[in-house]
Amino acid sequence: MATRITITDSGQTQVLNGPLAPDTPDNSLQRITDVYFAKKVVTDDGTRVSFTKIDSAHVQQDQQNQAIPYDSILGKTVYLVIETSNMTDLSIDAVIRPSANTLTNNTDTLQLMRFVSPDRYEAQRLFTVKVGNFDALKNNQGSHTHYGNLQSDHINKAIIKLQLRPDGRAIFDEWTERLAEGVINLEVAVERTDNNPCAYKDGQEEINGAGIFLNDDTGRFRVVNKNIYTIHHGSNTYNTLTVVNPDPERRRRIQKVVNNHSTDIIYFYYDQNDNEHRICSRPKVSVTRKRRVNAVPPLAQRGDLSQTIDFTANRAAGEQIDAHQLLVYTNGTLGDGATDKWYANQPGNVDLVDMDILANDGVGPQIFEAFNYNQNGVIIRYGFQHTRRRSIQPDSFAGFLGSLAQFRQEGHTHYIVSQGFSYSDASCYPSAEHVNGEAGDLNLLTTQENGVNTILSAANFDYENQVILRNILYDFGFESGRSENFSNTSNASTDDDITTRLPHTTHTATPRHNNHLHVHGFTPISDIYA
Repeated sequence: MATRITITDSGQTQVLNGPLAPDTPDNSLQRITDVYFAKKVVTDDGTRVSFTKIDSAHVQQDQQNQAIPYDSILGKTVYLVIETSNMTDLSIDAVIRPSANTLTNNTDTLQLMRFVSPDRYEAQRLFTVKVGNFDALKNNQGSHTHYGNLQSDHINKAIIKLQLRPDGRAIFDEWTERLAEGVINLEVAVERTDNNPCAYKDGQEEINGAGIFLNDDTGRFRVVNKNIYTIHHGSNTYNTLTVVNPDPERRRRIQKVVNNHSTDIIYFYYDQNDNEHRICSRPKVSVTRKRRVNAVPPLAQRGDLSQTIDFTANRAAGEQIDAHQLLVYTNGTLGDGATDKWYANQPGNVDLVDMDILANDGVGPQIFEAFNYNQNGVIIRYGFQHTRRRSIQPDSFAGFLGSLAQFRQEGHTHYIVSQGFSYSDASCYPSAEHVNGEAGDLNLLTTQENGVNTILSAANFDYENQVILRNILYDFGFESGRSENFSNTSNASTDDDITTRLPHTTHTATPRHNNHLHVHGFTPISDIYA
């Protein structure tokens, strides 16, 4: 006899016995043919939607086309798709449960967050959904009519949109602590809401009770612990984050799921059509906060010397690095240059990530490419020049990635090059404002679009595109900046013929800011439980 499981009103399951399924399916039966977790794929300029399975039989790849050894992450938004035949307009109950007790200390069904309206997720343990209902595909205006293939391609599907998390931070932390660096497989049990029989998979008989999916080696749904950033294109109508400006409407672009039991961060970008792009993974490192102070303490007050970072070879090769060396002590960091600067340790720590993903070797004045993501219509490319200050706060990095992705998707092909954020220890010689990965400098854009720097008054300064980039950076959270008042009658633009300044910046001529855009004051990103 085959084992069957039925779902009770509480969302729990009971084991029953049922007949063995014959080999050849009967196409006239009411049948649940497949159940799987998926991500949405949108094509034809946002008018056609489909679903791609995410499980162990459909392995995903990272930005370097390397296989990812898991399928999803606690806290991430996914779709649960139930494929049927001869069941349109019938309701189906579904529950999700862990395959082992390493997540919740048992294998009971999970209470997870379900999308129920454009601005609300609701904690549910028993998910009831009607076949052919497309509420899970509504955007933040409550509409899915932009998808022209729902009736033709998805009328036999029941679709649930959910987040793989409980409704409270305390329970989420318990789950992540138990899971630690492990992997948990999630299984799905489904049955008709009216308790009438139906067939499952390729079974030839309609039976009472539930069918179990994702519970064998033909496909498992593997979930792990990571920190998550979800970044939205400004025109993405599936962004349901807080509206910060009603007219014209402007929303927060980024949300994060903080995982207190992982140091890995995964950055996801959702383009203007809401396609998901896994941009990159970065480890975060917690370091002591720094602040530049006026007086350099005597040697006896600096503590033990733990590290010396020497830039002699870089400077000899033509890199315009101000620091000759960094001397990292127990109580702070001494920037040794034309004028020594002391970066004193401050209370508390700050998380930093290394932006130099490619980590190309070598020294010299050339641009060092740090990242080049180019997949499915999204390009994020940036480099560094004349700097080894390549660390940034994780929130700010999310804003930086989103800004570059949208800038490129809007048709601008400039190579974005940075003059630096902070060093990996959170110091930033000789600057005061770049401490703790809080600020960054970007080369000005040129009409050559090759990343090579220029100045505000040069003939090749691309004023219009610089304004566009600055506004996008602002929309993604870099609310403050520094530049200089200037006029330029030698470049192609006429908008800067009279004295002007880049938007969302303060005039700062000491030190000079005529050869870069300085951005800072990033708006902190809210955790999903905030």
